[in-house]
Amino acid sequence: METGVLCIGEFNGKLLRNEHVKRRLSGPAAGLFLVSVILCATAARAQDDRGDWSLTGADAGQSGWQKDEVILTPEAVAQNFKFLWKIQLGKPARGARSFSEPLLAGRLINAQGFKDIVYWSSADTLYAVDSELGTMVWKKQFGTLGGKAAAGCGVSSLQLLMEPPVVINFRSRRKRAPGTPRPVQAPPAAPDERRLGVAPGGGYFGLKGIYVLTSDGMLHEQVMTTGADFAPPVKFLPAANGSAYGLNFADKTIYSATGQGCGGVANGVWAIDLTSADYPVSSYATGIVRPLALTGPVLTPDGESFVVTGSGSADAQNSAPASSVVALGKEMKAEGWYTPEGGMASYENVSPATFTYKERQLVVAPGRDGSLALLDGASPGGADHKTPLFETSRIGEPGAKHGWDGFASWQDKDGTVWVFASVSAGIALHDDGVQLHGATPHGGLVAFRLGDADGKLSLKPVWVSGDMVNPAPPRVADGTVIALASGNASTHAKLYALNGATGAELYSSKDEIPTYTELSGVSIGDGHAFFTDRDNVLYSFGIGIEH
Repeated sequence: METGVLCIGEFNGKLLRNEHVKRRLSGPAAGLFLVSVILCATAARAQDDRGDWSLTGADAGQSGWQKDEVILTPEAVAQNFKFLWKIQLGKPARGARSFSEPLLAGRLINAQGFKDIVYWSSADTLYAVDSELGTMVWKKQFGTLGGKAAAGCGVSSLQLLMEPPVVINFRSRRKRAPGTPRPVQAPPAAPDERRLGVAPGGGYFGLKGIYVLTSDGMLHEQVMTTGADFAPPVKFLPAANGSAYGLNFADKTIYSATGQGCGGVANGVWAIDLTSADYPVSSYATGIVRPLALTGPVLTPDGESFVVTGSGSADAQNSAPASSVVALGKEMKAEGWYTPEGGMASYENVSPATFTYKERQLVVAPGRDGSLALLDGASPGGADHKTPLFETSRIGEPGAKHGWDGFASWQDKDGTVWVFASVSAGIALHDDGVQLHGATPHGGLVAFRLGDADGKLSLKPVWVSGDMVNPAPPRVADGTVIALASGNASTHAKLYALNGATGAELYSSKDEIPTYTELSGVSIGDGHAFFTDRDNVLYSFGIGIEH
């Protein structure tokens, strides 16, 4: 029998990618080989999670950095990046759009063999697509579970996340003392004993599921390879049609946010604990102030969450601070906030980002009237709630309205830390020495270098991209910045690849995308970039693999 193996691993520190090995096997050898294939694939899935995009923005901090990418170097992108495929997923949505971003899981095994799968959802259906071929693997329809929503409160995309798999270091196995028995491993859960958030198998290699928040406020878990229900859903939001923003995950807790006053669900941040069979839900109510957390709360490794709040006359007793960056502890209580003097720019949605620098948690977020602020995650705003670590000069045109802004962080091979900002309004940056790539009356990307002078941190602007209409939050992979100019009803979307250090254009999709995308994020993995347009078409651009 002829067997094909697609396996990922490392040899002397070098990545072995897409090695296609053919063996002619028969009888017991075939069975032994199959077992070794499964172990190889499972180990690769657990230990070497290259190319996965489990959460919005790549990680819980929404850094936008695909750290495992080794294909999308600026040199390779300039030569080989191109449109790969597109596929229609259901009927085009009508009316207002809700945020969506494809997710990606690699090295999965199903009935067809090894698969890299990209996931995306419409208003009632979860789709799984072969990321290399652009063909449907499976789909799961949930139906309109929340009943009829009020005007402006419907969702065009259900919110998704995948629990990142456990990373196992096989090189640091503990040795047992002679005569010590092996530790007892829990047996696989029986189908009628499964519950959401618990691995379906015993031992180290329990496969994780993909979570879906449906319009009735219920949280579901689906088997990643088939779409089947893994366990009964549980209640997350208190009512249907709450129009939740994105999901995020940290320490066995799933987070979301609501901010449209839909379905009687209060504005605020929500968290559901998966470690308890009772699935307790805690929340932080923002009152009359709306959280601008389109992509969900941003999370730190210590379990803090950060959101930016909108403008308004906040009631100090019943509302969160307005026009602020608010830090919440694990108990969903405000532990600190930053309120820039003079107020922020006019943001409709903005997604901060957090990253670790020299064992210090930093947050990049909006500052005073169109500037950017660098905050200390342990004490945003300092003792007076008004003092950032650093504030840039104004980036956006004064008084301009921002539809959706976001950030990304990246550390290059020399150890330099970069911060990228997408600005959805005209850019007015006049700092000396900044490389400009043309006028930006509609918006674009701005790149900053993190400075550290004896512990005093700063953000120095380095380059500004060309003009982009409604740019989505930037994504970074191996020195390349992926930027999606979402466009609008008058202008179609464009996908760009830029040199992360200089901002030079490496690739443009030009007229390849016929319509605009509207609140679609971009995901990156294994040499590909994925996003959807407003007609529910899933696109793949990147560097293809020869078949």
